Amino acid sequence: MKKKIFATMLALALAASSVIPAVPLNNQSVAVEAAKKKKQPSIKKIRNAIADKYGDNYAPNVALTDAEISQYFGIKASWYSDALAEMPMISANVDTLVIVKAKNKNTKKKIKKQLLDYRNKQINETMQYPMNIPKVQASRVYVKDNYVFFITLGFIDKSLEETGTDEQLIDAYKAENKKAVDAINALFK
Repeated sequence: MKKKIFATMLALALAASSVIPAVPLNNQSVAVEAAKKKKQPSIKKIRNAIADKYGDNYAPNVALTDAEISQYFGIKASWYSDALAEMPMISANVDTLVIVKAKNKNTKKKIKKQLLDYRNKQINETMQYPMNIPKVQASRVYVKDNYVFFITLGFIDKSLEETGTDEQLIDAYKAENKKAVDAINALFK
């Protein structure tokens, strides 16, 4: 009789334990859930938010191909999962927006380096129209999550452009570029 009671209790214990939900044994399921909660905006959504921030003053109007991104900025297509670069059709304007979604931390560093090198070249080695010099000096490379940005955008008041010191002009263009950074940060909340 004791054997029957013991066997019955053992069977009930095994049956009860089989209906308890299993806890994941690896962190992959947890990582997938975390990624779902923190979904990053698409490049198109980021670009549109930035363009909306500037309204009619968003000047880049030519989208570059992957080959042109490589040619202009030295960024290889194998380094990113998505990229967008827009420049003006007219070379007298320097407004440029580059958004690159890096594949991993290593490629993010490479992309950032290439964009910093591009920025330094624009400041130190290229001939610029005098009106563009402070705008180029105020250009910015910005990193958010696995995105890397190059930003030279906006227009300043004409009277400040005509009478301001170099420092005032650079500060005004930095404030213009901050509009893009604010639009980016608003999407990542």
